[in-house]
Order: sequence, then structure tokens, then C-alpha cells
Amino acid sequence: MTTAPSNDLDPLAIFATQRGIDLTAFVGTWPWRLQASAGPARLIELADRLGLEALCVSHLASVFGFDTNAGNEALWQAAADDQRLWPFVIINPTEPGWTEELERASGNGARGIRLVPAYQWFGLAGPAVADLFEAADELGLPVQVCINLDDERVRHPRYAVDSIDSAAIAELIRTRAGRRIGFSGIKYTDWPEIAAHLDHGHDLSRVLVDLWFTNGPVGALGELCGNGLDRLFGFGSCHPVQELVATAYQLGAADLDHDQRARLCGDNARRWFDAEEE
Repeated sequence: MTTAPSNDLDPLAIFATQRGIDLTAFVGTWPWRLQASAGPARLIELADRLGLEALCVSHLASVFGFDTNAGNEALWQAAADDQRLWPFVIINPTEPGWTEELERASGNGARGIRLVPAYQWFGLAGPAVADLFEAADELGLPVQVCINLDDERVRHPRYAVDSIDSAAIAELIRTRAGRRIGFSGIKYTDWPEIAAHLDHGHDLSRVLVDLWFTNGPVGALGELCGNGLDRLFGFGSCHPVQELVATAYQLGAADLDHDQRARLCGDNARRWFDAEEE
């Protein structure tokens, strides 16, 4: 039995009761759209409005800069404004000095690591990525892999992205069996293709996929839950590249039962962060 929101309740007000955790957020400016910009004050405003427990924040300058370090240094300043801003450093494991940058991040209180391989032109199967995951495991830091940050249909035609295919995603999941890994920018409708590359019954208990790329008809989340995927996905907005309120509204308006909504809004994220690494 589902508990659909009453017609007289604002979906954003419903979402705000969930103490959501935004798995994917940024400060800085998206280089192709000046209005796609956010500073810490904007994220704090949204956290207050939507009752967020936390936002996992990186700096966009670490995606598009000459290196990741400058953006990560700016991230510490931004995250210092509010304890709900959880710093996720962006690391490029193919760059010299990434181990030292990771050590600094751990010492500065990073809550996780974010990879953007398609935007920094490295694959998921190389030894550099394996080395990064090993280092992250030793530090007890979760790693989120951003497959997409934008929709290719509206991507700037002069910006080349080295897309990551379903087989590569599945192979990384297989190598991380029993250990935490997060993903951003995967459509839930693409999940069957990824799952087809996995062994039957593969343990997905420590895999977490954000929801921003599932924006669409409200019924999409009901379908996701009907397919038994409500323990695999969690709230993530990709703000300001995408609009945070859109995914929050979708979660508040969807025809979900209490436990399904709680899992998608924040409980899956809390479980993921609390998972003990082997």
C-alpha cells in the first residue's frame, strides 16, 4: 500500500520532513552557462528551505581547471561556512601528486572523494583508478564516480566528453564487490544494461546511485521502486549544473510508501556513509 502525498500538501514540504542528504552538489560556475552557479550561501539557503541534513559538495573548478588542487583548496573555504556542507574532493588519479592531494584532503576532514573520468579523460579500468580506490579504502573515505554531470543533448558542442559505457561501469562494480562505491549521472532506465554485465545475484548493498539523471515524470520513481531498486538509489541534485529543487519536488510528489521515500531521500545515504569497510 502506498501513501501518496495529499493534494493539499506541497511536495517540497513533504520532502523537507525527510532530512535529505544531497549526494551530489557543487560550488562554482558551470563554464557553459553563467547562471549555473552557486556559492556556499546558496547551498545553505537550499538546505534551510528543504530541511537537508547535508550536501556532498565539490568545486567545479576542480573539474575544469588545469589541475584539481586549486578547486579543492577553494572547497575548504566554502565548506567552512556550514557543517552541513560535506567536502568531497575531486581527484584525478592520472595526475602527478594526487596521493599528496588525497592525504591533504583527509587531513582537512574530507568526507569523500569524487571522480569525473569522462570530463578529465581517463578510463575506469586502469591501474591509476585501482590505486586511488585502495588509498581511499585505507583512509575510510567513500568514492563517488560521476558518469555524467550534464545531459548530452544540451552539452556545448565544442566540449568533448569521453563517455563511460555500461560495461565499464559494471566492471568497476564487480571489482568493488563488498566495498562502497557511489555513482552519479546514471539513468535508472540504463540500470538493466549495467546489471546485465554483472553476475546474477551480485552484492549491491554498498553501491549507491544518485537520482538527478532520473528527473522526468513523477511516476518514474514509482516504477523504480516497483522494480525493487529503492535500496540502490538516493537523492542527489548535481546543483547548480542541474536544479536541486527539481529532484526534491519529484521525491515529494511521487506515489511512494513511507519507507521507500525515506530510503531514497536520506536513509540509503546514511547507511552508505555508515558502512564499515573491510
